[in-house]
Amino acid sequence: MRRIFLWRLCVYLLAIAAVPVLLSSCSATRKTVYFKNLEKDTTLKNLVSRSYEEIIRPGDFLSITVSSLSPENTSLYNTAPNALGELKGYQVNEAGNIEFFKLGTIKVDGLSTQALKDKLQKDLEPYLAQNLVVVSISNRHITMMGSISPKVMPLTPNMTLLDALAESGDIGEKGRSDNILVIREKDSGSEREFKRLKLSDESIFYSPYFYLQPNDIVYVEPRKPTAQIIQITSFVMSTVSFILLLFSRFR
Repeated sequence: MRRIFLWRLCVYLLAIAAVPVLLSSCSATRKTVYFKNLEKDTTLKNLVSRSYEEIIRPGDFLSITVSSLSPENTSLYNTAPNALGELKGYQVNEAGNIEFFKLGTIKVDGLSTQALKDKLQKDLEPYLAQNLVVVSISNRHITMMGSISPKVMPLTPNMTLLDALAESGDIGEKGRSDNILVIREKDSGSEREFKRLKLSDESIFYSPYFYLQPNDIVYVEPRKPTAQIIQITSFVMSTVSFILLLFSRFR
């Protein structure tokens, strides 16, 4: 009878100890909800716009596509001289130059992709009337770290923080959606800027960090065990030790 009583006591105590753990787990799940402070059916105005200009630097890999009313002549300008894995394009050398068909050496370091596009269209006009040029940087990337699927991913045009989080599998219960760190290069990499963001309200849509930039590092902070869970664990261990001591005395 004593053993049965002790067994029942053990079960009751463990059940009581499990309740706060379950409640704490439910609380953690609620904290992963995005934009929980937003009112329903609301409209946000004057949001942040993508004002970042892609400035070309040595080491960049450029994708340049030329089109015109003369397809047979245009094809000559779309024969990219360099390759980077499966990518084909123009590698910007250490001097900041590329070699382009008919135009020779072009200084591109410090130009925006829009400025290079305008320059190429103008310089190609004597050879290709009514030409259209598209310029993009193919090897820019961002890094995802922390309590999320870690990866290095290509930076696509107009990529937002939400896009990157979704690509990395989203934030689970182990990560904090209210404390996301974005590390950004400034002044051509000589400085680093650190900014903490939260996804519980609309502030992210007004932040200049909403749109990601080349070489951004996004770190999702993991959740730390709460003091309550630590206390519960200590209580459970003490309870088990106490019951084992009773068993040893009543044998």
